[in-house]
Amino acid sequence: MRIVSASVALAAAAMSVAGCSTADETGSTDHTSTSAAESADATTEVPPVAAPTAAELEASLLQLVAPDIDAATKAAAVENGQARLTNLDAMTAALANYGAITFEVAEPTVEGETSTADVAIATPRGTAAPSPQTWVLIDGTWKLSDASMCQILAMGQAPCA
Repeated sequence: MRIVSASVALAAAAMSVAGCSTADETGSTDHTSTSAAESADATTEVPPVAAPTAAELEASLLQLVAPDIDAATKAAAVENGQARLTNLDAMTAALANYGAITFEVAEPTVEGETSTADVAIATPRGTAAPSPQTWVLIDGTWKLSDASMCQILAMGQAPCA
């Protein structure tokens, strides 16, 4: 029953683009962080961070569903990860005996500090149609957005709360 529920949750998560969000009513989210030194010296340019590749984004998703990776490591790879530790533990436990989950990530697009890519999720129960997932640039690292994290958590019956 647990496996069937997990696959139903997976299908719902993959088909849903709605979820938890830290965006304000305009739909924009501020993911920038500046140090006092950066603020004081506005003429100093920070070199741009390279856009993420589809392989890098796929690896970040695989890490989230890996049963042998602890929640703290997973939390470091997602926006608001520390707030999701309990959810990540619950998802890891729920997916422990579920079987292989893989992701096929299309070439991402980047707009400012947000990267979006269509992602197809394959499980032992089938493959869901691709749905857009987002990553945000936080302190020079691309992290899965909170809204996309909520969709992944739903796969493992650990919804955002």
